[in-house]
Amino acid sequence: MKTIINTIIYDTDAADQITSVHHKTNNHSNWFQEELYTTENGRWFIAGEGGLHSHYAIDEGDGNLIGGAKITPLTIPGAMQWLEKHRKYDILEEFFGAYLQAA
Repeated sequence: MKTIINTIIYDTDAADQITSVHHKTNNHSNWFQEELYTTENGRWFIAGEGGLHSHYAIDEGDGNLIGGAKITPLTIPGAMQWLEKHRKYDILEEFFGAYLQAA
């Protein structure tokens, strides 16, 4: 998947996939999957897709929904929040250990 957002090219083929999450299977209308990527320039993004009742749904008009896909750029804090939300603690520590604090 490839897109340009604010003059920056985000391309899953040119980035490193770090991890992924899947919710349900493709035969459920609210399924989705997301992959977290990083680029050699230090940018982070999510490439995701999902069914017609997921947050990736596209409204074709008149209430017609279809599944969709998109790339979402992330800041470093955004990538950290995504990893924490999905309980990817080992990856969070590996890439962002310098930002973490002891209790």
